[in-house]
Parts: sequence; C-alpha cells; structure tokens
Amino acid sequence: MQLAKSFEQAACILVLLATQRPDVPLTSAAIHARIGGSETYLRKIMHKLVLGQLVASTSGNNGGMQLARSAAAITIADVVVAIEGPVHTFPDRGYFDQVFNDVEPVADAGTQVVNDIFAQADQRWLAFLAQQKLATLIKELLAVPQIPVLDWNNQTEDKMQVLNRLLTRLRQTK
Repeated sequence: MQLAKSFEQAACILVLLATQRPDVPLTSAAIHARIGGSETYLRKIMHKLVLGQLVASTSGNNGGMQLARSAAAITIADVVVAIEGPVHTFPDRGYFDQVFNDVEPVADAGTQVVNDIFAQADQRWLAFLAQQKLATLIKELLAVPQIPVLDWNNQTEDKMQVLNRLLTRLRQTK
C-alpha cells in the first residue's frame, strides 16, 4: 500500500501544530507558507484532520488550528485513518470468482482466503502504527528530549534561526 501525498503533508501540519505555542492557534496562512502547494488542497487535508479529531479549528481574527490532543496521544495510525480512511489494501475486484467460477467452492473460498490474509495484514500494520506516537517521531526527528515550541505565525522573526537556537538549547539539556 502506498499512502497518498496528503499523508506526508498532514504529518507536516501536525508537526507544525505540535511545535506551535499552545496558547496561539496556527493560521492556515502560516501552514501554507511553510508547506507550500495549493492552499485549497491544504485546507482539505486540515479538514480531514479536524474530522479525525486530531486538530481543532477556531474561526475568527485570532483563529487557526491547534492539536485536539497532545502529540503524545496522537499515533501515526490515527493520521493514516484520518487521511486515508479505513485501511483495506486488497481491492477484491472479483477475479477469483471470475477465474474459478466453474470450480466451486474454490471461487468463494479463494476470495475469502485472500480477503482474510489482507485483513490480518491491515490490522497488524495499523497495530504497529498505533504504537508510534507523533511526539516520539518529532523528538527523534529533531534529536531532542522534548518538543520545542515557537510561534510559526510570527512573520517578523527568522523561524529557522529561532528553531535552531531552541534545538541547541534542548540538546544541551539532554
């Protein structure tokens, strides 16, 4: 199974939100400025994250996006399901039935056997991803003991310079 491009963008949105000051919602404009691409497409991804209850959205002048729960409580499986929907990797287009339609019970049994194998694989894959926390991913990605927090909305400061200073400080406390 190959995840859609929107999964990677959703993961980046969640990382931005996890590193955003919790008292300041992150604007969609700031998200778009960091990720690029189509603003409409990013809004669709953010909408899926809201529907998946991973992100909370606040409208208004001081509105924006925030994590709906802590990064430690969000799993990679949560993100996959929010973006991709229910995982069902075997498409079952009926070829077993077609090829073996005159050899009963092979047609029905073959389809069921293959469906069962892939259903088990899907469950195991999601179970593994359910053990992978967003917070752990961020800490490992940045090589820090805790998630750094800054205001991505602030357009007056160099974000990478601020982030690098934070990362240096956090790595020294390791």
